[in-house]
Amino acid sequence: MYVQAISAYAPHPNAAKLWMEYLYSDEGQNLWLKGYCNPIRYDDMVKRGVVPAELQAKLPDTTGTVLPTLDQITKASDLITKNWATTVGATVK
Repeated sequence: MYVQAISAYAPHPNAAKLWMEYLYSDEGQNLWLKGYCNPIRYDDMVKRGVVPAELQAKLPDTTGTVLPTLDQITKASDLITKNWATTVGATVK
């Protein structure tokens, strides 16, 4: 699973925003496909015909894939937040 965020302490947050806009553009999403990932906008892009056939053919079969529930993600986030400082040595605010 791929997740992006912009740090509240980023020295150039607008540059980070532009990078995220690129990642979610058709061009950026097709880069995920080149890496054999199923991008978040895949279904929409297929409907609009902007997914190159050679990239679509290389995607792995994800039938039966199970993603974590919101409760599991929340519990993991709590665990990470509580233990980050001792593990990584930086404080999470």
